[in-house]
Amino acid sequence: MRKILTILFCSATVLTSCGVYTKYQAPAVEDADTVQTKVPGWREYFSDPLLQELIDTALARNTSLAISGLRLRQADENLKASKLAYIPSVFFTPNGGISVSSQRQTSYSYQLPVSLDWNLGAPGTLFARKHQAQARRIQANDDMNAIRNEIISQVAASYYMLQMLDEQIGILSKTIEKWSESLEIQKELMKNGKVFYSSVAQMESKLLDARSALVQNQADIFTLERTICLLTAQPFVPVRRSAAGQYPDPEILDNGVSLSQLRARPDVRAAERDLEITYYLSTEARSAFYPSINLSGDFGWPMIVRSAISLTQPIFAQGTLKCRLNISKMDEEIAQRQFNQTLLEAATEVSQALADYKLYKEKENIFARQETVQSKAYAIVDDLSRNGKANYLEVIKAQEKLLDAQIDGCTSRYKAKEAAIMLFKALSSSDLECQ
Repeated sequence: MRKILTILFCSATVLTSCGVYTKYQAPAVEDADTVQTKVPGWREYFSDPLLQELIDTALARNTSLAISGLRLRQADENLKASKLAYIPSVFFTPNGGISVSSQRQTSYSYQLPVSLDWNLGAPGTLFARKHQAQARRIQANDDMNAIRNEIISQVAASYYMLQMLDEQIGILSKTIEKWSESLEIQKELMKNGKVFYSSVAQMESKLLDARSALVQNQADIFTLERTICLLTAQPFVPVRRSAAGQYPDPEILDNGVSLSQLRARPDVRAAERDLEITYYLSTEARSAFYPSINLSGDFGWPMIVRSAISLTQPIFAQGTLKCRLNISKMDEEIAQRQFNQTLLEAATEVSQALADYKLYKEKENIFARQETVQSKAYAIVDDLSRNGKANYLEVIKAQEKLLDAQIDGCTSRYKAKEAAIMLFKALSSSDLECQ
């Protein structure tokens, strides 16, 4: 037995140099010495308490997140099984018998053996399978973090869109009230023969357009509330929300994004785990060229002691071993290319989110100024119209420009929040250990 163990130890030493026991090495990362753009936790990032309550509910009840949690537990079980594969299997197989001789003498026999079977397989096989299970477990955790970040982003985007629609409904309601007053003035002027019916008809048409937009916004709110209820996995209920601008908007200070920061993203980490898994699959395919070892033995009562060691060395397997190794190497190259592409897409997504955030922040300031200017212009035209010094076309044009500036400003504020949400999602890391 000592000779067998010595042979196995020497074989393992030789095979280690052949690469079947070499661990996966992550691609090297070289980052410039720059300050990274930091993304706070979602509770700090989204300060609205009603939004935080919705996100908490979604994280606790969302169906997709619950399923990913079960898959993580499955990966845990697979990892445990891969570690226990190093331990031999033990079976208790009692048996007995009765025999009757020609002299009608009865004899009884029994055995209480304990069988041991230790299938070590080819050198490096158990090593590769255990590390595959470890990588899949980490990948399951990364997938769960990706779903978690996606749910947070979807809830936040839907919530801020509800606020935008509420704000637009307020704008449209005030606009409809003012336009209704202007329409009544035009009707009075028409009765006095100062304007024609065409001016009244055009102004009423614009008023109906505003009412149609108001109804559409109300329908959009109902749709968004149903979407949030689906994300939180609960029956339809109206979504409680604060007024737009009541709490600070999410904001990120751009200090640059490093390669190591991108590699902390859940999707990039999951792609790298694919690369690691294919590496160990190649290791397993390479180990199939070496002899497979199996140890077995029986121990029991009455005295039963049997032990055996078997070794199977592949000589010719119809080319399947070489084909499997070549395919696994190509899978490894595919995973490497997919990882590089995922990293490139992550960098593009972050760059686009940063550019959109800056763009809509600038447009927000422009539209705010434009709204102020158009409000003054409309007030002047409206006053002139009441005194019969401005025609209906000037009134309609001033009304339209003011409404457009208000709606554009409202939309731009939402777009800035949406870009900030996308930036949060793009820069959120996978350092959370999901349970």
